[in-house]
Amino acid sequence: MKSLIRHLSKEPGTASMLFTSSFIIGICALAPALFVIIVLNKYLTSGVTATLISLSIGAVLAIAFEFIFRQNRGKMMTGFNQRVYDPLLKAFGEKFRTAGQLTAQQYKKLDGAGTMIKNMRTSSMTSWILDWPFVLLFLVVLLYINWAASIITAVFMLVMYNLITWKKNVSMSQDTQSNIEIFLNGLQTIVIMSVGAMMIIAGTLDIGLLIGSNILAARALQGTSKYAKATEFLKQRDQAVGEIINYVKSK
Repeated sequence: MKSLIRHLSKEPGTASMLFTSSFIIGICALAPALFVIIVLNKYLTSGVTATLISLSIGAVLAIAFEFIFRQNRGKMMTGFNQRVYDPLLKAFGEKFRTAGQLTAQQYKKLDGAGTMIKNMRTSSMTSWILDWPFVLLFLVVLLYINWAASIITAVFMLVMYNLITWKKNVSMSQDTQSNIEIFLNGLQTIVIMSVGAMMIIAGTLDIGLLIGSNILAARALQGTSKYAKATEFLKQRDQAVGEIINYVKSK
């Protein structure tokens, strides 16, 4: 994380564009939930078709903007990664070709580190970290529209984050992790809908807010998964970069 902040601070123009794109993405991501809430709570009671059409057009534009800005941000982040790590890879390649004999273990370690950086320099996964403030914003919105869903989501977000960060400690395969993530997503929906249904019966919640909060909760949990994976990605890349830098600077 510190390495990303340090590199972004050297390119304030790129950093400002990335943060602006993330802000727009975060705002647009609220559109589906708000659309559902307004349609179920307002349109169904009024029955004005023009209102539904206007809401639908606005929601479609919002998710289209989210898609466009995500694509653009991904390209910006990939270009940024290449500008940061291409000089290091070039220096590594030159040293690797001209260096003396390496042991099999040294060769395997350095070759793996170099390959990892080459693969990661073309990935925009690190841009997922920029979504994290807006994932937390979803929790704030949830607290306003459905406090119970906010608490439930916070618990599942904590479980999801620990699942991904503890994966190595429990020797969990990628397939198992993916299956558990699907399980957690489904379980969260069941819990939120069950608790929300009881709140509707008690007269403290309406169906529009329940369904809208469930959509926001799913986005928050998905964002937590992506953030945890991106931070693990950064740790692996920083470790590989450290190994390459030490090798390049060695005599």
